[in-house]
Amino acid sequence: MGRSLSVIDVFVGRRLRLGREARGMDEGEFAAALGVSAGQVRRYEKGADRVCAHRLQVMANLLQVHFSFFFEDAPSSSGDGSPKAAEAGAEITATSVFPSRIVRSRRAVGATLWGGRTLGVSVG
Repeated sequence: MGRSLSVIDVFVGRRLRLGREARGMDEGEFAAALGVSAGQVRRYEKGADRVCAHRLQVMANLLQVHFSFFFEDAPSSSGDGSPKAAEAGAEITATSVFPSRIVRSRRAVGATLWGGRTLGVSVG
């Protein structure tokens, strides 16, 4: 069948979904902006399909975050690469990355700038 899911692919997928939802975009809107199907976005978010570097940079631009956003607090490279290994780490939730008031109210989230470079997201 298909390849086994790796810890980092699942982690990046979770961060992608978190960023998309924080921006108030549904799968269809995000997919249209990327030029892919909503199903493809779903596979990226589940970690079932690996995101290439170029596409990840395009996603970062759409979400108005720095490329490194997808790897912040990523699990170490140790482990067997199975989805269970990814789940064994700290749970990734919207409230662990964005303050809950932002997620609940769906307020606009703006880019955090440092030296002219976008590093993350914050309340606008």
